[in-house]
Amino acid sequence: MTLAYIGLGSNLQDPQRQLNKARAAIAQLADTQIKQCSSIYQSPAMTLDNEPQNDYLNAVIAIDTTLDAAQLLGQLQRIENAQGRARDKRWGARTIDLDILLYGDLQISGEQLNLPHAEMHKRRFVLQPLQQIAPQLRIPDQTDLQTLLQAVQDQPLKIIGEFND
Repeated sequence: MTLAYIGLGSNLQDPQRQLNKARAAIAQLADTQIKQCSSIYQSPAMTLDNEPQNDYLNAVIAIDTTLDAAQLLGQLQRIENAQGRARDKRWGARTIDLDILLYGDLQISGEQLNLPHAEMHKRRFVLQPLQQIAPQLRIPDQTDLQTLLQAVQDQPLKIIGEFND
C-alpha cells in the first residue's frame, strides 16, 4: 500500500455535493482505503482572465492504495468525467477537480503526471487542508508544510464544514 494525498475542488453544481460524491467514488476504488479527510474549505477562484467565478470548495483526503500513480490518475479522471468535468479551459469553473498531490515519496515530471503536484506549494487551499490531516508531513524534497504555508498566508481561506458520511 502507498499513502497518497488527493486534492478535491469544485465550484459548480452544488460544490459540497460534488465533493461528497467524489469522496464516495474514491472510497469505492479497488484496493484503496480512505484514511483521513480534511475539513472543507472555501476560497476565491483562481482565474487566468479575471472572468468572474463562484468561490471554490476544496478538501484533501489521504488514501492507502495499491494502484500505481498512473492507474490512480486514470481512476480519478474517470470519476471527474462521471461527474461532468469539462476540460475546455485552464483554471476554468468545474464540477469536480481531483489532483494527486503526493504519492508516497514519488517524484516524477511527465506530460500526464507531476509528483509532487507542480502547483501545490503556491496554493493555501491545498496546503492548509493537507496540514490539517498530516501536520508533520514533509514533501519529498524534505520541505515541511509549515514553511510552505507561511508563503501563502495572505490567500483568503475559511473552513465551511465537513464531509457528509
